[in-house]
Amino acid sequence: MNEYWNSFTREKTDEQYNPTLWTRRLPTEELLPAHVAFTESHSSIYRQEVKDGLQTVNFGEGELLGSMDVFRPENVPEDAPIVIYIHGGWWQWFSKEQFSFLAEPFNKKGFAVYMPGYRMAQDWNNGLPMESIVKQMQCAMATVLNEAEQRGSSAVYLVGHSAGGQLVAMLHQTDWEQFGVSKVAQSKFKAAFSLAGLFDIRPLVKSFVNDTIKMSMDSAEKVSPQLIPLREGIKLCPLHLILPEFDTPEFFRQTKEYQEKLLKSGVNCSFSLANDRDHLNILERLNDVDDKVLEYMLENMDCHG
Repeated sequence: MNEYWNSFTREKTDEQYNPTLWTRRLPTEELLPAHVAFTESHSSIYRQEVKDGLQTVNFGEGELLGSMDVFRPENVPEDAPIVIYIHGGWWQWFSKEQFSFLAEPFNKKGFAVYMPGYRMAQDWNNGLPMESIVKQMQCAMATVLNEAEQRGSSAVYLVGHSAGGQLVAMLHQTDWEQFGVSKVAQSKFKAAFSLAGLFDIRPLVKSFVNDTIKMSMDSAEKVSPQLIPLREGIKLCPLHLILPEFDTPEFFRQTKEYQEKLLKSGVNCSFSLANDRDHLNILERLNDVDDKVLEYMLENMDCHG
């Protein structure tokens, strides 16, 4: 496997793993504030619109205890197919509430939307923040899969962006029996979508991303889907890797290498380029009625309305 990132200086690593430096629509210093303003305002509006169809439920136990927002407005039946969305932010920023607006396009198509939150990396006191976030999200998805079985939902689809895209890849290859998920519930997991995700976390150890997280190289290896052997004899659902055109060369390299790994292992794994999108507006435009990324996901969710 290509490890030429090992020769990068800190400066080059920071450049290659900071997508805001590569956008073309705004000066770098304006990009993140504009994204925060956009997501918070649109999410606040949508949460108010569907307040009667929005509830927050708990999952997990002990230090893994967390909560998720469930968007099930009037038009969405109890047994509707489910979309789980996991947010990004380098495992240390943002919150589930900030991305509530992303529930709208899926709700409109008849999906219930579950958005789990995770404790930020810097807030874990066990020395294993990255592994703990993965396990917390595994607990969240196990809860949703079991609920899908109870409700008679036909399908569960998993979507995540950036750091959430790495979490999607980790959940995609999880052994759900270890989390008490029945075979019937496991069969509900129909497809996963990683938007602008990363699959080898080791390069981040010597980058700005790790200044706060302080993960070890050993931890980075354990949460790198690229490095984890796939379980033999297990059939995984299709995984769709969606990458914005204006992401960094390292995001492209990692995405293509992960696709190659899965294809060689016989896993159905597709690559899709999001034209004229950068790392942030790939999310902001999902609410557009003619958005190609949303269209692509819906085409690969065979239960949409």
